[in-house]
Amino acid sequence: MAETFALDQEWLRDVLPDGLPIGETTVVSGPGGSGKPLVGFAVVKSWLESGGSVVFLLTNSGREFVAETMAELYNFDVDAYPDRLRFVNFDPEVEASVGGMDADSRPITANLLEPAVWERALSTAIASVADDRVLVFGSALNLFLFSPTYADDSIEAFVETVERDDDHTYLFTVSTSAFEAEIARVEDASDTVLMTEMPDDQLYLRGERSDSVTVSTDDVPVPFTPEQLATIKSVSEQTRTSLIPTLKEL
Repeated sequence: MAETFALDQEWLRDVLPDGLPIGETTVVSGPGGSGKPLVGFAVVKSWLESGGSVVFLLTNSGREFVAETMAELYNFDVDAYPDRLRFVNFDPEVEASVGGMDADSRPITANLLEPAVWERALSTAIASVADDRVLVFGSALNLFLFSPTYADDSIEAFVETVERDDDHTYLFTVSTSAFEAEIARVEDASDTVLMTEMPDDQLYLRGERSDSVTVSTDDVPVPFTPEQLATIKSVSEQTRTSLIPTLKEL
């Protein structure tokens, strides 16, 4: 079994009783608006409190959303970890080249559609945090696939990142609402796959499979209120109405 780290939330332990595998890639998959980033934030909390560092790759939300949501759901202050957190903001209006990336800004701002920029932003962010034990958390990576120019290259970059053999731990969320075949490639390349569903304003999480740890395939209810879940649905809707049309033009 792979080395793991303990998870704080009981509902996460119910799905991953051995903990989350370290040095592997875990993907949280499910329909759009089904609370996937909220699951990721729980892992981030546990990781930071255990002494690790986190790199956020943000596609459809910003640092403010992360801070506010983690404070509300988990009573967690991201500002308490300034040396062990780095944010990378996806901006499709920035030049899609390494030269167009602002690596010195906080957060890093980059057009991650270009694989060379994706790799440079990722390596720069990882190198800038204070601890060698790094969790890379990327949300809504399927959005890149709406770009007709960059979709093929983006999926190759995702799969390469998922499959890479290094000391870092990767946690990505992807939506199954579009690009089913491409998302299946990412899931197949991952070590561990978790699934979310949200019928009737109740979030459920289950394990789909894992190559290295035990997962429960039972639907485990996640104790968020309908009002809390409405926030993530709102972000998802804003993405559909603003960011996706922009990406379809690139």
